[in-house]
Amino acid sequence: MTQATSTSPELQEFETVTLRPYFECNRNGVYFIAVETDKDGTASEKPPLRLSDTIEIIGRGTDSAGNHYRVIKWRDNVTNKQKIAPLSMADIGTNAGFQALQQRGIMVHSGRRKRELLADYLQADGATTPYHITDKSGWHGKSYILPNGEILNPATDGKHKNTPQTLYNGDTSQAKAYTISGSLKDWQNQVSRFAAGNSRLCLAIGASLAAPLLSLLHEQNGGFHLYGDSSDGKTTAAKVALSVWGEPESLKLTWRGTDIGFSNAALARNDNLLVLDEIGEADPRVISKTAYSVINGKSKLQGAKDGGNRHLSEWRIMLFSTGEYALQNYLERAGIKWEAGQAVRLPSLPAATQYGIFDTLHGFRSGAALSDNLLNSIETQHGTAGRAWIAKLQTLSLEQIQAARDVFLSTLPDLDGQALRIARRFAIVAAALELATDITGLAAGVGMAGIRQCFDDWRAINGTGKYEDRAIIENAINFMQLYADSMRFVNWDSEFTNHNHAGYRRESNDKAIDDFWVNPFVFETEILKGVDKRKGCLILSRINWLQKPNANNKGGYKFQRFGKGRFYVLHGIEPPYPYDDEEM
Repeated sequence: MTQATSTSPELQEFETVTLRPYFECNRNGVYFIAVETDKDGTASEKPPLRLSDTIEIIGRGTDSAGNHYRVIKWRDNVTNKQKIAPLSMADIGTNAGFQALQQRGIMVHSGRRKRELLADYLQADGATTPYHITDKSGWHGKSYILPNGEILNPATDGKHKNTPQTLYNGDTSQAKAYTISGSLKDWQNQVSRFAAGNSRLCLAIGASLAAPLLSLLHEQNGGFHLYGDSSDGKTTAAKVALSVWGEPESLKLTWRGTDIGFSNAALARNDNLLVLDEIGEADPRVISKTAYSVINGKSKLQGAKDGGNRHLSEWRIMLFSTGEYALQNYLERAGIKWEAGQAVRLPSLPAATQYGIFDTLHGFRSGAALSDNLLNSIETQHGTAGRAWIAKLQTLSLEQIQAARDVFLSTLPDLDGQALRIARRFAIVAAALELATDITGLAAGVGMAGIRQCFDDWRAINGTGKYEDRAIIENAINFMQLYADSMRFVNWDSEFTNHNHAGYRRESNDKAIDDFWVNPFVFETEILKGVDKRKGCLILSRINWLQKPNANNKGGYKFQRFGKGRFYVLHGIEPPYPYDDEEM
């Protein structure tokens, strides 16, 4: 019999098998199997070296800043449930990376060699299925991520099966609060039905439901500030709003904090509701910074350790705030200017109606009794409405949402400028309530009527004109009421002034209305308070209070008092009444 050689066709059919070291992941853990060669050149596998608990590598991912991740799956030792999370490749092999595993309850063996091998496994082994990693909740395509990382996917027809999956890697400090308790039917019967006939409850629930609509409609961040006495039920309304998404007491935040902290909270609640309660406990400077940073919708510009700037985060949220006074009052008492843009995006509305926040008691003996009933109910009935609402939104078209918003706007009088921008926010809330009647259990039209009542109440206080214009007029009124009859204005013929001189008072010939000639510096710094002087003059002259320029006056709005310089001239202590917003 002829012996086969290495060149024989019989052996060429078989490939030479070379033993190589490899990793193995099974239900008992992650192992490294090394290969050793004896003195005769024979290779064999060494006993498995255990590196950690079971860590299955199921994919790779990148975030919007270009950072890379490995996606791991493991079984939680406490709940015995499988979990998935991204692991930053920049942290793999570092103490931070191993700590990230251990914080998830994954046991990692000590020893330099074992950890080096585990780092190799985490970087190079496993599947390469693509994932999109995000630190932002809310809408991602048709999917919606709750702030606890729960992904609400729409019913799919399989057309987008190759689209990378999205995985949440953001703040989960309040993840446990975004939970479900009870049923949607019981929430309707025990909570939402009491919004019928109660405008402020309609606003609270509607604002919560409207939060996911902002990005769909390409609307800016915004919200509402509900103010009034401490016992009128504002916090109850805020908690009812939060019951749409989860456990209210844990989800509610207060105004005490830093602007960066609030920006992080807003990012974690992208396309969702942010409630800030008890504004009176906060520093007015924090309120101003918070209102600006949160409503602005962008994170603070910060430098990166390795040069350049950190990636800017953006968000859209609906803010629902409460306090004893309007936001403007808190800030102005601290000498801080409440900007028009802030006032438009976060309008203040009185909480009290007839029985605290309630217009209708639904058979309860008092507003306090109804409030207590709601607070007791939302402890066990929460979290169901938000998930049902997202499922419905995933079936609605943009045209349907826009049409519902436009129905509310069509019922309003002609508006423009800032009043229209505020009206649009009320309209989004009304649209959410009308589209969600099967979620809330409220009859069609009930929610829209409640929001219209809120808008009418806001309009009765603020009118329809521009906030800046009203502020200019109110500042001028306040100044003149304080100082018109004081020593700051001296008689027209006086040769003497004082150190706090504001101008001259010139009596009219018929003793009807005196003219006040105001020093330009005082006019521009104390009356206009830094507002562009041309704009301020235009507003005050439009209401026939500030004397208008004429063809012979080369000083514009300033008139010459010979020997004393030029002055602005106001006719009377107050503007001519009646004047209304249409004149502005």
